[in-house]
Amino acid sequence: MQQRSRLLRGYSILRSSTRLPELKKKALNSWSAVQDTFYSTKDTFERHRVVFTVGTSIASVATAWIGYSLRHYHDSRVDKRLDSIEQALWPGLAWW
Repeated sequence: MQQRSRLLRGYSILRSSTRLPELKKKALNSWSAVQDTFYSTKDTFERHRVVFTVGTSIASVATAWIGYSLRHYHDSRVDKRLDSIEQALWPGLAWW
């Protein structure tokens, strides 16, 4: 039994060593694909720098405006709710 396990261990080492060049090739191909994607994206950004700069500026202004609008809407709803709570607590003090 011990002899058989040694043989199986040796077989698995031999088998894994035959797969090593295959794994190396796959790893290199994957790395090459990552580099190609990176350089392609970099090239696209460099060729369209002005478009992305203007687009980013517009998106920033739009985001700030939306944030301001949402904050204003929330504040007005909170004020209305507080007014209704005050009216429920002190109905005679409507002049407030």
